[in-house]
Amino acid sequence: MNNSIKNLLVWYQKNERQLPWRQTSNPYYIWLSEVILQQTRVDQGLPYYIRFTEKYPDIALLASANEQDVFKLWQGLGYYSRATNMLKAAREIVSTYHSEFPKNMNLLMKLPGIGSYTAAAIASMAFNMPHGVVDGNVYRVLSRLYGIATPINSSRAHTQFLVLTEELMSTHSPALFNQAMMELGALVCKPQNPDCLACPLQSNCFAFSHKQQGDFPVKTPKAKQKTRYLTYYVISVTTNGHAQFFLNQRKSTGIWANLFDFPSFETHQPLPFDQAIHQAIDNGLLPNDSFNITQVSNEYKHLLTHRILRARFISIQISGAIPANLIKSLLLINQTSLSEYPVPVLVERYLRDVKLIE
Repeated sequence: MNNSIKNLLVWYQKNERQLPWRQTSNPYYIWLSEVILQQTRVDQGLPYYIRFTEKYPDIALLASANEQDVFKLWQGLGYYSRATNMLKAAREIVSTYHSEFPKNMNLLMKLPGIGSYTAAAIASMAFNMPHGVVDGNVYRVLSRLYGIATPINSSRAHTQFLVLTEELMSTHSPALFNQAMMELGALVCKPQNPDCLACPLQSNCFAFSHKQQGDFPVKTPKAKQKTRYLTYYVISVTTNGHAQFFLNQRKSTGIWANLFDFPSFETHQPLPFDQAIHQAIDNGLLPNDSFNITQVSNEYKHLLTHRILRARFISIQISGAIPANLIKSLLLINQTSLSEYPVPVLVERYLRDVKLIE
């Protein structure tokens, strides 16, 4: 197998994609790329990486950034807890480690948002320490190479694959080996239609020799996604000829933590229009009268890992007294300032569709 690994490393040096975080051993840039690329394709994440490194070229600048500015730059990537933890980790690295990443797996994993995978990526690629990086690509390559039937989403899979990865890299450069394995999975050992004839590991591959590429990796079935329905109230008032909108800042937990959107109700079934209006009145979002419904949007569908969201937006103008609950719990924002607030992608799609932002 050692000769095959040498073939893999030669293949990688000839075929690697020229990605900016591969041209450096700076742990800040490697960490930033890993955070952005969690649950994000390279082609989607690359523009974000470029924008972040241009605006925050070192960790001290990121640590001093305003959270809302970071969220705005992150907008569109989803999983906003990544951005929150990224900012927390940057501030801790600056304050505790004097802007230097610790060269220790245990210390790295104590930083917010950095688990064993990201810590191993930083340790191996920035400091060339012998820690294996096991992502979806590596699971796929190794499961096919050895015919491993352990479900990769089971609790025991990570340890099994990690031990195997570190055995294979033991006499090679950790940084080069880890990147070569991930690149092989991305470019050759793909989920569908793998290019086995171009694979440097083909001669040792169990799946290739048994024509079972489609059987690996093994996964246990996921739980079915649940559908939830969101009714948004796009409530506006006009002051001195200028439209203003009520925005809600979400709590500091959940997938949209600290983002802004409109007041809403989430239900298990679609909320009938009349019931939606009565519920808004009963909850102090609307007065009993002196409001005008100007538009009801088409349904917007948004896919999350465990949920399917179906949302509609009801546009409402208040012409009389503003309910105290609105003033107490929401922000009143000028239409011209809406684009400055980080919002979920679902809400951004709506705002662009109705020309409230460009």
